[in-house]
Amino acid sequence: MVEDTVKTYQNKIINANREQLLIITYELFMGEIDNSIEAINNEDEDTFNQCMTKVHKLHRELTDTLDMSYEISRYLLSLYIYMNKKLIEASIQFNIEPLTEVKKLANILLEGFKEAAKGQNSKSLIKNSQKLYAGLTYGKGTLNETIINEVESRGFKA
Repeated sequence: MVEDTVKTYQNKIINANREQLLIITYELFMGEIDNSIEAINNEDEDTFNQCMTKVHKLHRELTDTLDMSYEISRYLLSLYIYMNKKLIEASIQFNIEPLTEVKKLANILLEGFKEAAKGQNSKSLIKNSQKLYAGLTYGKGTLNETIINEVESRGFKA
């Protein structure tokens, strides 16, 4: 990822609640699938393997965060198991088709979770973090970041 993208996601994660973290994980998951597909199109097996390692880690994170006390989690687990089989198939065969199928499924789930998150107003999981405001100031076209309300003890509390 480019440094700007990393900073953007860092800021999103610091201010995210549970629902937003799930959405961010899905966005990263689908982004890495896109990178894997691009690597296949460029016939770059090394990049493909690196991207697929990230895809598998993100998929594992999605699976690990299921709350099995809800019935829907069992259905999601079945879907995640199917997606994992397709990801393994893509890794072994260096093939786009299983990746596009997983991406379609992930996109449907992402849209559903976005819709469900609209009704949620939970607070950020990370307390005691700094608020970051970014914008253009009187510098010559540069982006300046300003931290407001600096706290002496910045230990993150989750």
